[in-house]
Amino acid sequence: MKTKLLLFAILLGVLYSGPAVFHADAQSKEDALYSDGTRAINDARWSQAESIFANIVQLHGERAEAALYWKAYAQNKEGKPTQALDTCNQLKQTYPHGKWINECGALEIEIRGKSDDPLPPQAEQDEELKLLALNSLMQQDESRALPVIQQILNSDKSEKLKSRALFVLAQDQSQPAQALLGQVARGEKDAALQRKAIEMLAITRGKQASDTLADIYRHSTNEEVKKAILHDYLIIGTPDPLVDAASHESNPELVRTAVHTLGAMGAANQLLTLYHGTSSPEAKADIISGLIPAGQKGAEALGTIANSEPDPELRRKAIRNLGIAGGKSAVPSLLATYKKNSDPETRKAVIQALFLAGDSHDMVELARAEKDPDIEKSIVQQLSLMRDKEATDYMLEVLNK
Repeated sequence: MKTKLLLFAILLGVLYSGPAVFHADAQSKEDALYSDGTRAINDARWSQAESIFANIVQLHGERAEAALYWKAYAQNKEGKPTQALDTCNQLKQTYPHGKWINECGALEIEIRGKSDDPLPPQAEQDEELKLLALNSLMQQDESRALPVIQQILNSDKSEKLKSRALFVLAQDQSQPAQALLGQVARGEKDAALQRKAIEMLAITRGKQASDTLADIYRHSTNEEVKKAILHDYLIIGTPDPLVDAASHESNPELVRTAVHTLGAMGAANQLLTLYHGTSSPEAKADIISGLIPAGQKGAEALGTIANSEPDPELRRKAIRNLGIAGGKSAVPSLLATYKKNSDPETRKAVIQALFLAGDSHDMVELARAEKDPDIEKSIVQQLSLMRDKEATDYMLEVLNK
């Protein structure tokens, strides 16, 4: 009877006071997808890039607006201008005051300029016509276009026109164009455009931008600029500067950014080395979180930490994150940890990890065998949140006892 009452109380939410359900580090996963998408752009894999950025849009995260633009960009490169215009229209409707409105506007002008479709009414404005002329001039005579871009960037023209001129500049791979882009990225032209130029530099030049970005990072005192550079190392796939920042940076927020970017890059070995090289519990906790999106190697690193970390809080965090990162493949390791640890809190962490891995089968088996009523209660609490057949059958089994 006590067991039945316990189950009813759990289902009503009365007794549930355990820790909140763990969720994967969605931002890191989004960053990882964004990196895949930009690599596809760099490699001219337009169809794959379109698909990746479409998936990012569906996540509705911080990168969703940028993903809409790059999706439209890839569609245009694929020879699907109508779909590209539709995607840009979606961006304008979803993010009417967004940061990527200008880029989509420039792309729209480029697409319409190559077709017989009339330009939209706003394109009749003086600045829009200047941009259209500038884009055309850049394709036909770069030597004449670059001074015009330089003049725009040095002028008191609107930020909108400057931003679009910068976008036109970033599409040109010539040494003079890239040199001018580097000047903007260093903040020599306009601080407001600096972060946008940094990202464009990473996208257009890839690994060739590493030295320039490292130099900007060393000389910058602006935290937001430094964070932008750390994020952009994900785009170009360069882990060494991130390891350096995580090891030597005094700003904890920048250390955290470097660690999570390494995780999104899949650099599990580097993160594990950083973990063993620090004595800071806060830094170790950040690394454990950063390992979530690092794939199978991240799960293996979490397993190593879960089985060797003496700090119980860090050990339990690693166990829970192993359930997120490893999924069903982590179940054998989690069950072994459960059996060899009699500590109730460690066992509860394993139960949470099994829940996050979606393993109702083994949770039911553990509930049937568990002698500690408090741990059994934790298992039943987690099972009550699951909606598969084995969990439901076990609820009925408990009611019928």
